[in-house]
Amino acid sequence: MRKINRKVVRRILGGMLLLGGIIGFFVWYKFFRDVRVSYADDDENFKYGSIANEGNTGMPYLLWKALPELCPQHLPGPGGYASLGMVYEGRDVPIGISVRTIGFQRAAINCAFCHVSTVRDEPGAAPQILLGATSGQLDVEGYTRFLWACAGDPRFTPDGVVEAIRRTDKLSWVDEQIYRHLLVPRTRQALLQQRDQMTAWMDAYLPSVGHRRPRWGRGRIEPFNPVKFHMLNLPLDETIGVADMQPIWEMTPSVQGNYSYHWDGLNDSLREVADSSALGDGATPSSFESEHIRRLERWMTRAAAPQYPYAVDRALADEGRRVYVSAGCAECHDVGGTRYRTVIPVDEKELRTDPFRVQMWTPEAADAYNRYAEGTELDFDRFRSTTGYLATPLHGLWATGPYLHNGSVPTLWHLLTPAERPRVFYRGLDVVDRKRGGFVHDAPDAAELARKGLLSRYDTSEPGNGNQGHTYGAGLSRDDKMAIIEYLKTL
Repeated sequence: MRKINRKVVRRILGGMLLLGGIIGFFVWYKFFRDVRVSYADDDENFKYGSIANEGNTGMPYLLWKALPELCPQHLPGPGGYASLGMVYEGRDVPIGISVRTIGFQRAAINCAFCHVSTVRDEPGAAPQILLGATSGQLDVEGYTRFLWACAGDPRFTPDGVVEAIRRTDKLSWVDEQIYRHLLVPRTRQALLQQRDQMTAWMDAYLPSVGHRRPRWGRGRIEPFNPVKFHMLNLPLDETIGVADMQPIWEMTPSVQGNYSYHWDGLNDSLREVADSSALGDGATPSSFESEHIRRLERWMTRAAAPQYPYAVDRALADEGRRVYVSAGCAECHDVGGTRYRTVIPVDEKELRTDPFRVQMWTPEAADAYNRYAEGTELDFDRFRSTTGYLATPLHGLWATGPYLHNGSVPTLWHLLTPAERPRVFYRGLDVVDRKRGGFVHDAPDAAELARKGLLSRYDTSEPGNGNQGHTYGAGLSRDDKMAIIEYLKTL
C-alpha cells in the first residue's frame, strides 16, 4: 500500500511539474519571449528597425493598428494615421514604426518617426520619400492626443477593440482572451495616465508670459521638456521648448570632436546624442541595445542629403556662392568655417531669434542628465546648458523648411527678408516652393485644411513662436538674395 502511494505521489508531482512547465512556457511565450527586429539593409533598418523601446512604451500592435478604425472621429481626416502625416510605402505600418514581439507584437516609434519626409511637385503629385529629413508633415502632438482621445472614448472597450481588430486581422481564442482581459484594459489605463501627466504641463497657463504653451503643430516637437519632467523628474516649470525637427543626414563628427548638436548645441558627442534620443523615445538603460544604436549612428554619418530635384540656374548659383561667401554666411554654415556647428549667442546683434528654446535647457537639466545613467554603459557627461543657437550645416536645405529653430520662417526668401515674414502661415504642405525656397505655405485652401486639422496654423505672436532675428543678409539687394537662394538649392 505504501509503495502504491509513493507511485501515486510521484506521478502527481510529475504531473504538477509538467503542468507548471507548460504554464511557465505559455506565460513566457505569450508575454516575455523577445524576438529582436533588425534588417539587413541599413535604410530598411532605419525605417522599421527597433530601438528597444517596445517593452517600455510599445502598444499591442493589433490594438494600435485598429485604433483609426475604432475612433475615426478623433482623426483630422480619412486615411488613418496618414492623416496625421505618417508616411506609408505599401506596408501595414508607416515608416518610423517598429513592430517587435515581446510575448505579443508591440508597436513603437523609432528614429525615422521624426526623420522622414515627402516632397512633391504639386498637390496630388506622387511624393518622393526623403530619409533622414525633418518630418515636416507629421503632427506628433496630434498623434499623441488622438491616442488619448481614443482611450477616453466609450468605444474603447474590450468588445469594441476586438471587433475593430477582427475587421482586418484574425485573433485566436487565446489571443482574444489576452486582448480582452489584459491588453485592452491595461493599454487604456496607461494612455489615460500618460494623458493626465503630460497635459499637466502641455496645457498649463504660464503666468510669466500670459499664455498657454503653443501647440507643436506639424513638423515640430517639444523634445526636452518631457525628458526634464518625466525622465529626469525635475519639477514643472514655465519654459517652452517647442522646436522644428532637424535633419539627421551627413552628421559626421569633426576630427577635433568640437561639433555640437541639437538646436542649442546642448551636447557635443554624437554618441551621446544618439543614445539619449533612444531614451527620449522610450528605451531605458536596462533595455538599451548598444549595437543597434551604433548602427543607426553610423547610418546618420553616411546618409547623404537629397539633391534638389529640379533644374538649377548654374550661372545664378555661381553668383549666389560669391554673395554667400562675401556676406559671411560661409563662416557659420560651411565645413571649415570658424563658427561652423558652434553655438552663437542668442543676444548677438544679428541673431536675436526667439529665446525660449535655449532658456528651456537649464544647467539643472544638463546636470541631471549627466547623472541619469551613471554606472551603466551610457554614463552621459557631455550635456550642457548654452546661451545661444547652433550654426547648423545647410545640406539639403531646400527640403528642410520652414526655417529657424522654431520653424517660424516659411521660406528662404523670408529668411533673407525679415520685413516680409508673415505673422501667420500654414505648415504641413510638402509642395516645393521652387522660387522662394522651402515649401508652399500660403495655398488657397490652406486655412480650410488647417481648420480641419490637416495643416497647422502657425501664429508667430505666441510665446516660443517668434519669427524675429537672424537678420544676416537682410541688407542685400533682391537680385543678390535670389542668387543666394539659387545657390542654396545646390547644397
